[in-house]
Amino acid sequence: MRFTFDIDYAPEKMAASAARMAARERFQYTDRVPVGFCLVPRYFAPLFGMRYCDYFTDVETQFRMQLEFAKYRIEHVPEDTACTGTTLYVAPYFDNVIEADALGAQVVWPENETLQSLPTIHTVEAMEAYEVPPPDAGLWGRCAAWWLRMKELADETRLTFNGREGHVDVGLLGISGMGPHMAAVDLVGTDFYWWIVEYPEACHRFLDKITTAMLQAEAWFRTIDTRPRGGFGLAEDTAAILSAASYREFVLPYDLRLYDTLGAGLRFGRGMHMCGDSTHLHAVLRDETRISSFDIFGYMVPPAVAAANLGRHGVALWGNINPMLMLTGSKAAVLAEARAALEAMAPCGGLLLGDGANVCPGTPLENLAALTEAAEAYGVPVLSAP
Repeated sequence: MRFTFDIDYAPEKMAASAARMAARERFQYTDRVPVGFCLVPRYFAPLFGMRYCDYFTDVETQFRMQLEFAKYRIEHVPEDTACTGTTLYVAPYFDNVIEADALGAQVVWPENETLQSLPTIHTVEAMEAYEVPPPDAGLWGRCAAWWLRMKELADETRLTFNGREGHVDVGLLGISGMGPHMAAVDLVGTDFYWWIVEYPEACHRFLDKITTAMLQAEAWFRTIDTRPRGGFGLAEDTAAILSAASYREFVLPYDLRLYDTLGAGLRFGRGMHMCGDSTHLHAVLRDETRISSFDIFGYMVPPAVAAANLGRHGVALWGNINPMLMLTGSKAAVLAEARAALEAMAPCGGLLLGDGANVCPGTPLENLAALTEAAEAYGVPVLSAP
């Protein structure tokens, strides 16, 4: 075997987490609310004394480090999403720039920061001349090649849990879920916000091209990885500052096109992630986008508001403790905020308690553990009537 990993984690813990996550899908709970974090590779790199840029050196390095990070996470962070069975999943990972790079933005690869995209379209005329890229453009093509290589590496890896045989597999191959509006802002920059006012029809044509490119890429990915999908999620962080009217005009039609094509009939339906204060968009997300889950949503949304606007209407919530409080606050403060979030959102059913959104590098383990401790102390919520 090329790689060997043994993880110190008990089967009964896996089973308990699996039961909690399965109950959440039914908007129920077992012994407590499940806990899950947005813990990305940038969090783990300093813990392993490595430069973050080295994580992207080659596919074998990334494959090995993903399993190293997973081992650390499972053994040190009490949560329910990281390990619900003896199969661990890896996948090609390039922060949030996969779509931006494939669609033509310039990507900056810092030494110890997340990958960043820089605009390459600076005039409306250039936007109008934009051409839909092929499905294997840029990082889309690299993701497909790395996915195939990771499949081979998984067959050369032995994984055990306290000596009990496990298995490494590669996650579903597909577009990363950055929405069309996010991609437009990546390509144009903040000028896109005033272009939608001054040149709305040109912006619609541009968004249509981006959406077409995403659909073509996903269709291509699904010829390579033919396994069934359980759901489809989008992120529209850049749209949170739009008015509800602008959102309806410049985000909703393109998201619906993706959801209706890629998420129709899927068990987990339509997931949405949005950082920032999205309160003014909740009615659109609930009634017009018809999301089924609001995932690791921004801490600026008060939990009681998320519950009233979404949770009580059948939208599963995942969030939303302030990441900066988790980074610099006391454990007592994190416990208090987690308790308040539980009291507001858990009675709706379907809550996954977590950060809101993205755990910062350097966040103390005790502050991560505080969320599970709060969930254990809170116990089994009494479900409120919808």
